Amino acid sequence: MKILDLLSEHLPEILEIERETFSDAWTDGMFKELLANPFTRGYIAENNGEMLGFIIFYNLMPELQILNIAVRESARNQSLGSILLKSALECENINWVTLEVRESNLPAINLYKKFGFKIDGVRKNYYNKPREDAILMSLDM
Repeated sequence: MKILDLLSEHLPEILEIERETFSDAWTDGMFKELLANPFTRGYIAENNGEMLGFIIFYNLMPELQILNIAVRESARNQSLGSILLKSALECENINWVTLEVRESNLPAINLYKKFGFKIDGVRKNYYNKPREDAILMSLDM
């Protein structure tokens, strides 16, 4: 398996994983807008030419804001989420990391806690399809 920089050419596979993973999936336009932002970075996990997952984030030195992380359903429970998150956390000159996560997404919350993220609060009714609160989390590097 290889960890590679996320590029705009990866967008079709990213969208496929996004739709498979999230009930309120981001659109092609949303990803294109993100990728046009000079602060956006990301990585993909690839094995034998197949994208297995991705992470996308803002690198706002000294803060990193995790925007989205997803792993193909067939590749879950293989530590890919941990590998992708660790890759993002290794960016230089980062001392603070923030994110939002659905309150019902216990696997993601547990992943973030494993890396030392703390719960900072709740953003009410942040998500749609279904309507749900976001848990705000952060990591002091």
